[in-house]
Amino acid sequence: MDEETLTTMVSETLCLLPRLTRSLSSIIYHKTKGNPLFVSQLMISLGKEGLLRPSLSRRRWEWDKEKIQFQKLPDDVAMFFTNSIEALSEDVKASLCVLSCFGSSAETAFIKTLERLLQKTLLNNLDAAVEEGLLDKKDGRYHFSHDRIQEAAYNMLNFLDQGRFHFSYGMALAPLVDAAGEGDDSILLTAANQLNLAGPEAVHDKSQNVTIANLNLQAGKKAMEMSDFVLAYSYFDNGISFLRKKHWEEHYNLSLKLFDLAAKCALTNGDIVSLKLLSEQVIAYGRSYEDKLNVLYLVTCSLAFSSKLPESIEKSIEILANLGIDLQEWRSTEVCVQETTTLLSTYTDDEILNTRQMTDPTMIIALKFLGKLELGMTQTKPRSVPLVTQKMIELSLAKGMSPMSPIGFVYFGSFISKRGDLSSGYRYVKVALSLLDKVGKESAGEVICIATQVKIFVEPIQAALEYHDDGYAASMVARDVSNALLNILFKNSCVHVAGVKLQTMREEYEKFFRLAKENNHSIFLVQIKQVQRDVLRLIGSDEELTIHENPKDVSVEEAKIVATNNSVNVSRYYQKAYISFIFRSYDDTKENIEKYLACISKTWANLLIHHAVHAFYSGLISFWVARKSRDRQQWHERGERSKLALKKWAESSRWTFEHKWYLLEAEESYCKNDFEVAELFYEKAISSAKEHKFVHEEALACELAGYFYAELRDTDKAMEHFLRAHEKYHEWGAFGKCDCLFKFVERFLLLCLLALATRSKTKQCTAKGVK
Repeated sequence: MDEETLTTMVSETLCLLPRLTRSLSSIIYHKTKGNPLFVSQLMISLGKEGLLRPSLSRRRWEWDKEKIQFQKLPDDVAMFFTNSIEALSEDVKASLCVLSCFGSSAETAFIKTLERLLQKTLLNNLDAAVEEGLLDKKDGRYHFSHDRIQEAAYNMLNFLDQGRFHFSYGMALAPLVDAAGEGDDSILLTAANQLNLAGPEAVHDKSQNVTIANLNLQAGKKAMEMSDFVLAYSYFDNGISFLRKKHWEEHYNLSLKLFDLAAKCALTNGDIVSLKLLSEQVIAYGRSYEDKLNVLYLVTCSLAFSSKLPESIEKSIEILANLGIDLQEWRSTEVCVQETTTLLSTYTDDEILNTRQMTDPTMIIALKFLGKLELGMTQTKPRSVPLVTQKMIELSLAKGMSPMSPIGFVYFGSFISKRGDLSSGYRYVKVALSLLDKVGKESAGEVICIATQVKIFVEPIQAALEYHDDGYAASMVARDVSNALLNILFKNSCVHVAGVKLQTMREEYEKFFRLAKENNHSIFLVQIKQVQRDVLRLIGSDEELTIHENPKDVSVEEAKIVATNNSVNVSRYYQKAYISFIFRSYDDTKENIEKYLACISKTWANLLIHHAVHAFYSGLISFWVARKSRDRQQWHERGERSKLALKKWAESSRWTFEHKWYLLEAEESYCKNDFEVAELFYEKAISSAKEHKFVHEEALACELAGYFYAELRDTDKAMEHFLRAHEKYHEWGAFGKCDCLFKFVERFLLLCLLALATRSKTKQCTAKGVK
């Protein structure tokens, strides 16, 4: 059919005037050349994809012209056009072959550049292909109408010639790389891609190997700037493949840069095997210890992410000793804090922020090792953290600020906040955040993460959640996956504390689990399993979650993490105690809280939201155990310590901690049989939790008040609080907990009815004189 006939057919099919359908029929004709079968197939395809659809409001058919223009042809239509390539002139076919070497599309401006470099006519020939329906031309770009057409054009080249053409195109573009304007990276990436498609076997002149390796180095750096570390690794890897034998001797600096950056990308991408191979090369051929420091740092990072955190720490301490930084000396926590405080007292905030930049490359990498130790030692050797922090601050003030310096200040702020000086801690946290603007954002993910944990003790927790989103984004820009995961982990902890809906929590934990698994971060995987299980249990989900309970089923790697990482054990025992407490399993709660308390003295160098949450629930559990245990005094003292901690935090942030403090006051008064005071604080805890929007802890306060009133045999008040607790747990999404509470209330009511019936019968018998 000619175009006019096709327009008539489309008009009649859609029951619209030809002037209305002409824009659609013109595109269809261009794509099918009027073949009736293809017209039918294409219109059916447009209908299925919603690009041609009936409009009820307009009472007519409508279509999306822009999207249809770029709609790919159905496969059999593409095959028809592929076969029609043979009928084209040799010049047009040759131009299609050139275009096919650059992918599915290319800009008109780039084609003009190729014309000039290759001294070939391309634009006119490609326009002829557009007329034949093989290409689309839109917004200054030529597009193949279908992948099969591009494939057919590319396959017209002899297999042995394909590499030769890619190589010639890449080498023709290479001289333009430096001439391209700033911000225009397309020539660089295109040239590198063409040469990489050709491969090292296409090179015949040794000098070209160096040129191509350098191009890949530049392309890889650009890809890193775009945060595409998978693409960056491919460029560095290709650059290495173009290096010839003896490249370490003849082109040392180029080789070192390619291997260093490839290793960094391998770590970022979770490719530990490639990291190992690359680092071995640098360690074997590096000319100085300083030249090996970058890969040594990456190796220690990979150890930290897996089950070898103690080995990572030991290796880092050894490397720092070689650089003249001794961490083996013993200094008490008090001495480290006092010396650091004294040092900082001689500086104003402005003087710290305006300290000169660090220029010594060895010291810059030393600060990286120290920064990595902060987080690692927090999990395994918390008492050593203040010394690491002190070294970071001393070096930063003496040698200049590096991109890692904010880590030292934020950890110091977190540490002294944990020791009770929240105002000073908050000050240094803000200094650390301000330093990021001075020294760069390389450490922003970790700094924001730790800073947010301190901010939560001053600002409302619901408002602080977005800070962890900023920390995650900053980490991902730097492709610092470990700190991206840490921000998600801490945000999820905050989400739990803030009482966000459990279904949302479940989805967030699943995202976290997938990201940790993709990047082989074993420690995070171990830490998250128990929490995932508890969320599912609260929801009441029947979904099976692979969490090992039997020690025989635990993997060797997981067992090693549990054996060497005390903070993991603290989290595991706390979670088990927490969920047992929530579901009122007394024996399990007591057993796990005792294990938790046995580990707790060896962890937490810094102030984290975990600290407050653990103090709150361990306090509630302690008072519960005190009421039921013979060792009443010891458990009461533990609960009182938790209460005093929450009271102090409530003075700093009434919003987040007031209701928790009130609830602990109520439970303590209950323990002392001071029932009037207990009743007052239960109601204050419920009111404060409601006011500050902690729905889950409003539910908990109502539930505990219910048990209190039940003990006093005030059935009406007990039922009132149990029903309100059930309502709030349901609002939170804790349907599993709702079922558990409902069963308890059923038993409670039955017992009340039995007691009432017994009393009634006793009265009747007494009235009749029956004993």
